[in-house]
Amino acid sequence: MKFIFNLLYRLRDRLLRIYTHDYVKLTRRRGTNRTFIDLKDHTTPLTPEQEKEILEFWAPYHDVKKDLRWFEFYNTNCENKELLKYYIPDNIYYAEVDTFFTEPRRCQALDDKNLYDLYFHDIKRPVTIIRKIHGQLLDKDYRFITFEQAIDLCLQQKQVVGKKCMDSCGGHGVHFFDFSSPEGTEKFKTWLSKTDTVKVEQVLQQHETLSAIHDKSINTIRIMSMFLDGKIIILSSLLRMGAGGSRVDNGSSGGVFCGIDPKDGTLRETGHYTDGRSCKQHPQGLVFKGFKVVGYERCREIVEQIAGRMFTASRLISWDFAIGVDGEPILIETNLTYGGLSTHLLSNGPLFGDMTPDILDRVFRGKK
Repeated sequence: MKFIFNLLYRLRDRLLRIYTHDYVKLTRRRGTNRTFIDLKDHTTPLTPEQEKEILEFWAPYHDVKKDLRWFEFYNTNCENKELLKYYIPDNIYYAEVDTFFTEPRRCQALDDKNLYDLYFHDIKRPVTIIRKIHGQLLDKDYRFITFEQAIDLCLQQKQVVGKKCMDSCGGHGVHFFDFSSPEGTEKFKTWLSKTDTVKVEQVLQQHETLSAIHDKSINTIRIMSMFLDGKIIILSSLLRMGAGGSRVDNGSSGGVFCGIDPKDGTLRETGHYTDGRSCKQHPQGLVFKGFKVVGYERCREIVEQIAGRMFTASRLISWDFAIGVDGEPILIETNLTYGGLSTHLLSNGPLFGDMTPDILDRVFRGKK
């Protein structure tokens, strides 16, 4: 009987692992592979020498024979071909690397925009007007309010922005409401009554230099950080810019992005779209090379200050900052897991640089 109970316990533990870890890896790998359909037209075939070098480098870690198409995608924009082997295919990164440095299930619960006012109470953020958590309305200080009180608080503003608080990506779940007409007010009331977990904020005003790029969207700085061996390391930074009148800056919504040189906080020469197409200037005219990103150095300082607050759930975090009219950073969002890869690789090259062999050792050989 004891043997049967022990067997059942082991089976239960295995099933839980499949659901909480292996299942996440499987779904991420499948989902990322599907996204390649939109990228296949922007690939550059590998030379026999490149293919050999990549396979030999990866042999101790993972079989990438079926994943060479990702190297072909990055080969199109990789300036230093000797570093191409250091690029990590998206499906391997999300399924293996990201899940090694993060706990996806725990991150999913913690990564709630309604909790940012608690996590980052000492960091400048968009001003919250009201919030809705599991269908219950609260004010900015987490006090329960009625629907009528919530509407009154919001109507004190000319415009507001409503955001989905969990499982949002690519700018989806962001809605702008203008109260200058009765139709706008009714549209907002309908949206608020039908949502479950959202927050409503004041509309941001960004620094004039960023507004000049594309004034319809808040153009944000994205920084990826890693907590490794007791230190916070800034891996990659880029500027995300809206385009074509879009209210959001996400690449999946038609925006463009460009890497930031950490040495002086200026944009690199070449920007990109999510499908891999490159450009030297923004569709509205800005030439990227040499453009100084105001507030970038301060954003780095803030990341180094607050990244440690989340390290028990995530050691690999993507942070999004707007820059206010006064030049000060405003924390918009934190992505504790599944925080984006291709934008960084296209903008700045291999995510882990010279650390890539060490990182792969830790991930695939269990060296923490």
